Amino acid sequence: MTPPRTTRDATPDAAPAPTPGAIAGLTPGFTREEYVSPEVFAHEMRTVFATQWCFVGRAEQLTAAGDRLVADVGDESVLLVRDRAGAVRGWYNVCAHRGARLCETSGPGHGGAITCPYHAWSYSLEGRLVATPVLRDDAFDRDAIGLTPVRVEEWMGSLFVTRSAEAPPLRDALAAMWSRPVDLDRFDLGALRLLRVTVDQPRANWKVLVENYAECLHCPRVHPELVDVVPAYRAGKNWEPGRTDGGVALSPGRLALATRDDAGLPAIPSMRDMDPGVWGTFVYPNMLVDIAPTGVVLTAYVPRGPDHTTVVSYYLFAPEVSTTTHDIEPVVEFSDLVNRQDLAVCERVQRGVASSAFVHGWHTRLEDYARKFVDRYRADVTA
Repeated sequence: MTPPRTTRDATPDAAPAPTPGAIAGLTPGFTREEYVSPEVFAHEMRTVFATQWCFVGRAEQLTAAGDRLVADVGDESVLLVRDRAGAVRGWYNVCAHRGARLCETSGPGHGGAITCPYHAWSYSLEGRLVATPVLRDDAFDRDAIGLTPVRVEEWMGSLFVTRSAEAPPLRDALAAMWSRPVDLDRFDLGALRLLRVTVDQPRANWKVLVENYAECLHCPRVHPELVDVVPAYRAGKNWEPGRTDGGVALSPGRLALATRDDAGLPAIPSMRDMDPGVWGTFVYPNMLVDIAPTGVVLTAYVPRGPDHTTVVSYYLFAPEVSTTTHDIEPVVEFSDLVNRQDLAVCERVQRGVASSAFVHGWHTRLEDYARKFVDRYRADVTA
């Protein structure tokens, strides 16, 4: 999907002053090397994904003490655990003894300690070393060794991790973004239920995926079903002219982004006194938020290599929705259809940008959202 603007609607920013070799009305985008180079990919893992707040999952995936969530943040694996006081704690997913990975999969922990599968060294849910089988209790100072923490914070039920001690608090980082994700606070996504998670593995660079999300010039050709439901997208715009709340209206008579409107799903609570519409945004560097009347889709991009990204989609519904009494499939099917259309065209882009004939892309004035992404990325990788 593409993001309706979350800020006050206006015409796109004025084009920058022309530079030698520029084309009037166009702005240069990412270069071939930025899409395909292993060296560039490794650099952005250090300068972007190791320094920013990255979306890793939902707090409700950790419901009880000891529950684990394993996530990749850049080129590192992190482990999130809910402790007995109810707080979510995060560490690098590595044993302090000899470096074995502690957990390979997410799941329930049944309130127990975190035990390394190699030598069975065990850590409390607060990250302290508490047991070293075979070794005597006084063999060494256990208090001097423990798990290495990472920072974890929550926004509307979504968990974010940063590996940087210098990163500002999550809320401050969100408020400073050009995409204004905090404007979506009114939708209270933390009150919704996670009922489905899907995973895709497109052979495309994560930046190709972000740029695709950031514009709707492709929508009339690539998403015929979507533009039938959201008329503004048919004009290649991801905003609705004259509208100041960031939303985009659905077609008359449509009540949902779904393969059929009679699915019987209740609207999410924040939408019940509103005309049907969609809202969304990109949360730099790796999260998409798409809000529709009967369901919300959150997407995480997990870069794996210059031409491979894992795409994880989280489907949220009103708190009273149950998979035993409601049919969520029309919402999931519609989102999956649009997602598959996007991933197919992004894989086509990835194959094209690998050509020696490709120097860099271009952005029109209707792609200013994508241009702002390029600007932010370049600021980070050159800092």
